[in-house]
Amino acid sequence: MNQFSRSVAALVVGIASFAGPTSVSAQNWPSHIVKAVIPFGAGSATDVVPRAVFDKMSTELGQTIVVENRVGAGGTLGTGVVAHAAPDGYTLMMAATSFAAVPAFFDKLGWDPVKDFTPIALVATVPILVVTSPSLPIKSLPDLVAYSKANPGKLNLASPGATTLTRLSGEMFKQVAGLDWVTVNYKGGAPAMQDMLAGLSHVMFANISDVLPQVKAGKLTPIAVTTPKRSAVVPDVPTLAESGYPGFSFATWQAVVGPPGMPREIVERLNAEIRNAMATADSQAQFLSFGTDAATSSPDELSRLLASEVAKIKKIAQSVDTTR
Repeated sequence: MNQFSRSVAALVVGIASFAGPTSVSAQNWPSHIVKAVIPFGAGSATDVVPRAVFDKMSTELGQTIVVENRVGAGGTLGTGVVAHAAPDGYTLMMAATSFAAVPAFFDKLGWDPVKDFTPIALVATVPILVVTSPSLPIKSLPDLVAYSKANPGKLNLASPGATTLTRLSGEMFKQVAGLDWVTVNYKGGAPAMQDMLAGLSHVMFANISDVLPQVKAGKLTPIAVTTPKRSAVVPDVPTLAESGYPGFSFATWQAVVGPPGMPREIVERLNAEIRNAMATADSQAQFLSFGTDAATSSPDELSRLLASEVAKIKKIAQSVDTTR
């Protein structure tokens, strides 16, 4: 064997020895406990769905998944921990829509939702429900638009906060429909709801789970959902697209992501297990009880969703005053 042949052989052996452990590691995964970070407080609406998902994943994978609530800085603290974790499949995170929204409000995060995470799978969507006060003579979205245009500046859009996603969805619709609503930013959902029930505010874009009890009690009128498809939670309520605004879509969601650079084999394994878990009848029923729709996606589909959500939310946030 000449010198060139020996060099090539040594290079091949070196590459094989380098690639071997990674492949073996992916094949043996998970061989010990997996940590799942939820960057929100225990017991919150953004906590119950992740726990249900990780519980099902633990069963499917045959390995314990320990859920860890890392609260702080509006969810960015726990998110930063995951962004800098080892990409070995033993640290995961349940991301919510706020994960894609923070770049619209903060310049220096230390991480980017698109570049610094591995997308794994979408698990749930929470449609935003458009509701009106029963004090208004409105039963549908066309009714609302017509009434608003006949009474410019006389309707209040109730918002639980200046930088909330539900507020931004309402602002987006105002622009698309060309409506003159007065946005009232309350300090939380409770006072916003109180004024809606009292008829002091008139329109609200809200997560279904937050307003469903009032809707069922007839205290608020549901007129549309902001998702492309109707929600199984309120199947009789039409979408905005069905009501004359095709292409309008704005919903909150939750998805499993991991640190950047995770092995593709592990990502595909996780995605397959999540899809299987979400497809069961008991999962569908459990998610409906939370006021959410079970959903799945491929890693690539989730990657595209994250990129489009970051751009969409940043655009609408830049068009309104989110400082008050």
